[in-house]
This record gives sequence, structure tokens and C-alpha cells, in this order.
Amino acid sequence: MKWMENISSILFSDRDFARWQYPWTIWLLVFVFAFIVLFVVNRVVQKRILFKIATNSALKSLIPDLSKNRAVLKFFLWTLGLTFIILSAGNLQFGDKKEKVTRAGIDMILCLDVSKSMLAEDLKPNRLARAKLSISKIISHLGSDRIGVVVFAGDAYLQLPLTNDHSAAELFIENITTDIIPVQGTNIASALELAKKSFPESSPTNKAIVVITDGEEHDGKAVEIARNLNEEEIKVFTIGLGSQKGATIPHIVNERRRGVKKDKNGSTVITRLNKQALVAIAKAGGGTFVRGSNQSLGLNSMLANISEIEKTEYDSKEYTSYTSRYQLFLALGLGFILLELFIFKRKGKWFKGK
Repeated sequence: MKWMENISSILFSDRDFARWQYPWTIWLLVFVFAFIVLFVVNRVVQKRILFKIATNSALKSLIPDLSKNRAVLKFFLWTLGLTFIILSAGNLQFGDKKEKVTRAGIDMILCLDVSKSMLAEDLKPNRLARAKLSISKIISHLGSDRIGVVVFAGDAYLQLPLTNDHSAAELFIENITTDIIPVQGTNIASALELAKKSFPESSPTNKAIVVITDGEEHDGKAVEIARNLNEEEIKVFTIGLGSQKGATIPHIVNERRRGVKKDKNGSTVITRLNKQALVAIAKAGGGTFVRGSNQSLGLNSMLANISEIEKTEYDSKEYTSYTSRYQLFLALGLGFILLELFIFKRKGKWFKGK
């Protein structure tokens, strides 16, 4: 309500000094005004009807104990009571102190492999599901850290820009599937390059990249890029999902399983964890490698290393602490209404002349 802000600015030099917590309730005063109008109209109509029946002196003789002013007084008290109760519902608050709240953390980009090999079931129910579980565990250990998501297969795409809304990030990640990138492969180098570009240039925070993949079809470019990132103080961690023994890849058509994936020669494709490549990437990036398994995702050691990265302040806001003062309005409102109940329309023996 703009008019209420204008009144506050007139009454108080600092707008943060006083405010209505629920300003919309003040509109209820319109009903009070309507009641007043109806009361006035009703009084006028009643007087006209009574004067048609009898004169003023005749009415006094017929109804000697009827007080003209008490009805007005009762309505006035009731109106005041209702007005103050409405004002109490608005909850007038006064600012007693200002506090500065700062956020500190790191910026982290999660690079999630969504190639078809992530559907392999050597981890139950499959590698992609276990990857999402590992992301959920990472997010649960974050404080005020900001998180972003890059998905990759043959290409890489930024799926979620950096955010500190961790709940929204988890919901977003839950809907990621292997169908969102048509070009197949495991282009970790492209994912690392995109992750670097996804960090704001002006951000003062320390940065980390976590690659979650089986590492298959990996070329040597990712190690060099990870080394360059480390030189720019961006740590690179890797989580390897799958078994080195290997597993088949389910062939899914219209969300139904149609056997297993085969190559051009008709041979069954076997996908294996490329542990050696992922260890090399993590080592070059100044991070650590963790192998996921059905028993344990093994993330505790990685999370411990990530938590050692110095957190930097990236945002600060000033908040005003308010104290509610609705009690005074409520007490006055109830007081006027109770007082109205003790006033009768007819005169008592002490008020014959009124």
C-alpha cells in the first residue's frame, strides 16, 4: 500500500523504523466506514418515521426512558473497538536494530555424465541413479555454497546455473535422464571447459568442479584442462561409477527395455569404469578420486577435502529486526467493545436528564 508507506515516511524519518507487517488488513477499515454510513442513514430514516407518527414531545411522554444519545455513544464505542482490532491485525512493528547477514562459501559445478553407458546396471539400480545419489549426498553437506550442474555426453550443456537454492537443485537433478543429449560419448574435456565458463568472472569465491562419470571413451585432453584449472585455483574432483569388469548397456525404446546395446557388428557392448583416467584427471586438478560402489559411495574423504577449501564471502544483506506492538491496539479495541456492552440504550435513574 503506497499511501501507508507515505504516511510512515511522514511520521517516521526512517521507513525501516516502523511498518505494518500485514498492510492488507488495513483495507478492512473500509467496512468500518460503510457501517458508519449505514448507521447515519438508518438514524435519519428512523427519525423521519417517528416524526410522522408523533411529535417530539409526544415521543418523550410515550417513551420517557429512551435516550437518543446513548445509541450514538454505543455505536461510537463499538466502531472505535472494531477499528483498533483491525489495526492490531495489521501488526504495527518498530525496528529496534539492524543486522548485517553475510553468506560465505565456495562455487561448485557438478559435471554429470548422461551418456547411455550410465544406464549400465553393475551398480544398482544403475550408474545414473547412483550418480544422483552421490549428488544428493554432496548437496546435503553444503552450507552456503553455491552449486551448478553441467550435463555431458558427446557434448556438454549447462543445465543449472550457480544457485544457493539447494532444494531446487535436487529437484532439478532428479529429472535428468540420458535422453537430454543426443550426441553420445564421454567428453569430459568439454564438460570441464564449460564448467570453467559457468563460473562468474567477478565472483570472489574459491571454486571446485566435481566430475561424476564412468570415464569411458575418454581422451587425453581432460587431464591437461584439469591441470590448467588447478593453476587457476579451481580444484577438480572425480567420482567413478561402475565396475572394471564391465556390464552391458540396456537398450531402451519408448521407455521399454529391448535387450542390450550392440555395436555395428552385432556384438554386445560392454562398458567399464576407466579408473586410471579419472585418477589422472583428479591428480592433475589438485583434487581426489572416489570410486562409487553399491556398498558405499565413498564420498566422505572427498567431502572432507572439499570442506578444506577456504570459504569466501560472496553476498551480504542488511536486515532490520522488528518488535510487534499490536498488543496496544488489541487492548484498546477490546476495552471499547466491553465498555459499549455496559451502556444501555434506556436511561437509568441517575441519567434521567440525558
